[in-house]
Amino acid sequence: MQIIKTTDLRKLTEIKNLYTEAFSGGISKQWIDNDELDNYIRTLLSTGYALIILENNIIIGAILSCPLTFDTLLPEKISREYPPESSIYIAEMMVSENFRGQGIGKKLLTEFMKTVDKTQFTDAFIRVWDKNIPALTLYEKTGFKQIATIEQVKTKADGTEKFVMNKIYLHQKLN
Repeated sequence: MQIIKTTDLRKLTEIKNLYTEAFSGGISKQWIDNDELDNYIRTLLSTGYALIILENNIIIGAILSCPLTFDTLLPEKISREYPPESSIYIAEMMVSENFRGQGIGKKLLTEFMKTVDKTQFTDAFIRVWDKNIPALTLYEKTGFKQIATIEQVKTKADGTEKFVMNKIYLHQKLN
């Protein structure tokens, strides 16, 4: 396995495919508009970067991160207590379904914490659905602490009905 930090748009299609796989199945399956996803990932890569993990030159996991100022849903409590411009935000963390439960997420988070620019960022944040217990457990085991919650409205996979996801913000001080 190889882990690479990149902003290379040539990886865009592979990252989009991983995102679609991660979020269009299971109990959290939701509508994904391909044009919106393309714009979202392009914006993330232009303001931040991807940390990708490869197996046989195929992306099997990724973290997409950027400054916390990117997060338009950021609770006021966080923006009052932490400087968003010097906080990094893990906007997305995804692992291919075939590789879950094999420590890929932990490897990505560990490498992320080693490689994040601590001269630019003092704090790290991630947001997770409260029903995603494996991810929540992983984040807490790697030093993140719950600090705030929001409700996020999503559209069901069929594109016709809305549902609410309760999301938890977690924080970790960078040293």
